[in-house]
Amino acid sequence: MTAPGPWELLEDAGTVLAVHAHPDDETLASGALLAHLAGRGTRVVLLTASRGEEGEVVAGAIAAGDERPLDEIRGEEVRRACEALGVAERHLLGTAPALAAGQPPRRYRDSGMRWVREGLAGPAETSGEDAFTRRPRAQALADLRALIEVVRPDVLLGYDDEGTYGHPDHVQAHHLAREASGATGIPRIEIASSTEGEGFAWRDLPGTGDAVRKALECYRTQLTVVGQDADGTVRIRHVGGQDDAVPLRAGLRG
Repeated sequence: MTAPGPWELLEDAGTVLAVHAHPDDETLASGALLAHLAGRGTRVVLLTASRGEEGEVVAGAIAAGDERPLDEIRGEEVRRACEALGVAERHLLGTAPALAAGQPPRRYRDSGMRWVREGLAGPAETSGEDAFTRRPRAQALADLRALIEVVRPDVLLGYDDEGTYGHPDHVQAHHLAREASGATGIPRIEIASSTEGEGFAWRDLPGTGDAVRKALECYRTQLTVVGQDADGTVRIRHVGGQDDAVPLRAGLRG
C-alpha cells in the first residue's frame, strides 16, 4: 500500500500544528497554505517560538506616543493576522499550555541574526542566554511536547532545513519540529524554502489571496504591502527595503 503524499496527509488531517519562529513567519512562509487549510475546515493551531523582539521597525509604523514594547505590538499584529488567515488557536513556546509540567514560564527571545559568512547565518552577537537558539533545545522540546499533548495534532507543519532564508531561529524551529515528530510519532511536513529544493510537491492555492493580503497588512512594523497581482500574488517591501512576492502556492515534503 502506497503511503499518502504530503498534500493528502495534510488535507486529511483534522488538526494541524504549525511551528514558526517569529510573528509574521506564519504568513510569509505559509500564509496561503494556512488559509487554504482553514477554509477546508481544518483546525489550524500556531506555535510561535519568540516574540520578535529583535526585529527592525518600518519608519512611522508605530504612532508617536505609543510606548508599548515591540514584543507587545508584534503580539497584537500576529493576533490580527491569525484572524485574517482563519487560524483557530495560537500559542507561545514557554507559556502554558506550551510549557512542560511543573516548570515556570520560559521566554525564548528572538535571537536576531548576523551573517557569519556568505550563506551562513548565526544569532546576533547581542543575543543572550535566553535566546531561542541558545537555550537548551531539550527545554524547547519538552515545552512543544506539552502543547502536543493538549492540541493532539494529526500533523506537524514546519520549515525545511534551510529555514526559509537561513535565519538561525528558523533553523532551530526546523530541528525542534523534527525532534518532536520523532519523539511523538506525529507525521511532520516541511514547507519548501525555495523552488529549488528537492522532493517537494507543489500546488497552487487559489482563493487565498484576500486572506494573505489582509494578514500581511497587519504587520505594519515589519513590512509594507505595495500591491497585488492579478493571480493573487501579494507584493511587499520588507523593513530593510527589499522587495518580495508572497505567492499563493506551496511546496510540501513529507
